[in-house]
Amino acid sequence: MFPQNLERGAENSSVPFVELLRQADAGDQYAQHSVAYAYATGIGVPKNDAEAARWWLQAARAGSAEAQNRMGYLYDHAIGVPQDYGEALRWYRCAAEQKLPAAEYNLAHMYRYAEGVPLDSARAADLYAQAAAQGLGRARNSLGMAYESGTGVPINLAEAFNLFHLAAQQGEPSAQYNLGTMYFEGRGTARNYPEALKWFSQAANAGIMDAYRILGRMYEFGKGVAPDPVKAAGLYRKAAEHGLVTAQLELGFFYKAAKGVQHDEFEAAKWFRRAAQQGNPVGENAVGYMYWRGEGVSRDYRKAAEWFQRAAEQQYALAQSNLGVLYEKGLGVPLNYSEAYKWFTLAANSGSTDSRSALKALAQIMTTTQLRDGKARASDWISDHNSLDLTAEKAEAIELDGDATDQ
Repeated sequence: MFPQNLERGAENSSVPFVELLRQADAGDQYAQHSVAYAYATGIGVPKNDAEAARWWLQAARAGSAEAQNRMGYLYDHAIGVPQDYGEALRWYRCAAEQKLPAAEYNLAHMYRYAEGVPLDSARAADLYAQAAAQGLGRARNSLGMAYESGTGVPINLAEAFNLFHLAAQQGEPSAQYNLGTMYFEGRGTARNYPEALKWFSQAANAGIMDAYRILGRMYEFGKGVAPDPVKAAGLYRKAAEHGLVTAQLELGFFYKAAKGVQHDEFEAAKWFRRAAQQGNPVGENAVGYMYWRGEGVSRDYRKAAEWFQRAAEQQYALAQSNLGVLYEKGLGVPLNYSEAYKWFTLAANSGSTDSRSALKALAQIMTTTQLRDGKARASDWISDHNSLDLTAEKAEAIELDGDATDQ
């Protein structure tokens, strides 16, 4: 990233731009930085990423570590130059050789995510550690995450906690969130809800939407604070409006259950739909259920089947069970016992007790041919998808949806 002292100098410089250009042409690195920053931000001149890259390139070739790091970033993210991981790697390495923490961090990121280099989690952790040792908050947070997950280093929750704490105190929002999580879950430290609340609040104020959702849960269930469903609803709304799927689901449930807000099926359907439109299977199933019941939307079994199908294809057991009900009854889809048997089987294999009961009852009225066909369909689906694992959703979210087998 561009060094803050140079950013401030470029932004507040009283030197006329034409004079900065003259000095930059003469090889003054500070002037080259200032001209590049002006073009990059559009301060004093029309924004022009290509011109910014040209001036940073001159400073980089002259040996400026900050400019070398910037050129790496530009090539990494295709800003003013074509994306070229090889060039990004070269410039990051030049700057890292001068021990610039931001360059060490960016280089670590490339090794961590195999951008232009083979995946090397140990090398990434080592580079994060070098930048962290120089006090870079982002690097401390990333190294903490490595210790938390055992990525490139052995798992060490106490070390992860210490690194998150250092970075959080520096004002690093992601570290504040991660530290709050450690306190909330009692990982690497004793569980401490008031401390979790403090750090989640700071992360939320810095724009971490997940922190708003966690704060919502703390106020919903009284973790470290008195229960306050109205406050919880407001926090969920903040994150939901910014597109956080889990918060959209929570807010939909609040409207459905009249928790912290007035009961409003239309609002519930709206928020479930927003989650569903992002491909979330819990949201897709919830929208299907709303169409099944005619809650917040006009009852439409065909649309219910379409939404259940989307979630069922993502191996979401509750939607598979609901889709089985529709095929069993011929609602929104052609009546088809074999297809119903398939979906009940998939849901039962994932642990749905209601589906096991439905499957047993259905088998008693199926012909031998239908039963054979149903088993073959289930087997083919499992073979095609190569997994019986459910989509990774928290159990708490499942209760939002409703189960058509109970209706």
